[in-house]
Amino acid sequence: MTLRGSGPYRNVVFLGAALDDLRRVAARSPEVAREVLRTLKRLDAGTERPRPLNDFAKTGDLTDCGKFVVLVEGQPEHRIVVCDRGGRFEVSEVIAVEAREGDLPYLLAGLRLGRLTDPIRRSDAQRRVARIQRLLESEPTEER
Repeated sequence: MTLRGSGPYRNVVFLGAALDDLRRVAARSPEVAREVLRTLKRLDAGTERPRPLNDFAKTGDLTDCGKFVVLVEGQPEHRIVVCDRGGRFEVSEVIAVEAREGDLPYLLAGLRLGRLTDPIRRSDAQRRVARIQRLLESEPTEER
């Protein structure tokens, strides 16, 4: 799947790592990737808003972020994590797009935004992310 067909966004930008996430998701499930792009189009148009996130020890303070739940029949739940860059999500930066398994998108967001400042928690989160990503890449889609 290519990202060209989604058209330009006016109010949504992608963190480079989030684009990489989307490419991995598309390789596992083109249907999920298409639904992610449709959801982001609605965010860009202002017709849908993310649900707010919180401040948790394992992810850091993500209170300036929100999430979208992406459900596609026969696929695992995915999350899109966006960060407010313009006030009330008028401009949003996509931070992570991943399967919900093991809170992966939230861990990625905390790491990518530098919200995990304690070196032990950051190291633990990095190990968890690597382990979950290996599991996702090794499992056939129909088993998830």
